[in-house]
Amino acid sequence: MDKDTIIKNIYYDRAGYGSIQKTYKEAKDKESSITLKNVKDWFQKNIERTKQLKGYNSFINNEAFEEFQVDIAFFKAGELEPVLVMIDIFSKYATAIPIASKTPPDVIAGIMAGFVKMGGKPKMIYSDNEGALNSNLFKNYCDSENIKSITTRSHAWVAERFIRTLKDMINKRIKNNDKSWKEVIFESLLSYNNKEVHSATGMTPSKAKLKENTLQVKLNLELHRVSKRKYPDINVGDEVKLYKKKDKFDKEDKSVWLTTKHKIELITESHGQKYYHITGHRKPYLRHELLKV
Repeated sequence: MDKDTIIKNIYYDRAGYGSIQKTYKEAKDKESSITLKNVKDWFQKNIERTKQLKGYNSFINNEAFEEFQVDIAFFKAGELEPVLVMIDIFSKYATAIPIASKTPPDVIAGIMAGFVKMGGKPKMIYSDNEGALNSNLFKNYCDSENIKSITTRSHAWVAERFIRTLKDMINKRIKNNDKSWKEVIFESLLSYNNKEVHSATGMTPSKAKLKENTLQVKLNLELHRVSKRKYPDINVGDEVKLYKKKDKFDKEDKSVWLTTKHKIELITESHGQKYYHITGHRKPYLRHELLKV
């Protein structure tokens, strides 16, 4: 009996359906030549993964103004009001612009105001799959400004982390007084950019975005690089499944991967980031949004 059949029989046994480690232990007892890699390979081919791989990998730019992450947060002043948040992922310099609505024209107006406060525009804008940031109007705006727009189907992690930081700074300032978030957001941003030393860059965001500090910031970011998630290589012609962020009402065992399979037709690279192009899809995918099958 071949190894895959042994692993299959153990996993689908009435007392089976165990983890990779449990299945490996039982398979090893039955056939000593079976390795952990054999079991992992069988799981990869035959068992639907319902969760994303554990851990994460850092992505480090080469300088400030190379990539801004953008997200829309909501602050409460009677009712929830949208705020466009923008952060340079190299220097961690950030700003937040109250906007009238989440419609593309208002979001683009917030983007333009954000560039003024950031001191310039980036080469790339990275955002989640927010409707306005995924619209044709926004894409056309980015094209007109020669800005590459990257939309992730998961999260804009750096922007989301900054939103939590900013809300915490605002809440401390309005606690036990009658001020609103709008009255303290400017001083919160001023303090964040000019007084808070970021653990990864070793500098305040204002200092980290200066040209003369680029090399030192780059070195500090490399020292704090995290590489905890390992991906199998994907090449042109390989089949993949696509990531889909779970809805808050989805059950725990619902897969984060769509059931349909797609073929990689082209792989490009820009600013150190690989982009995977799939037949029939306008926007490319990033590696963490793909499951090799």
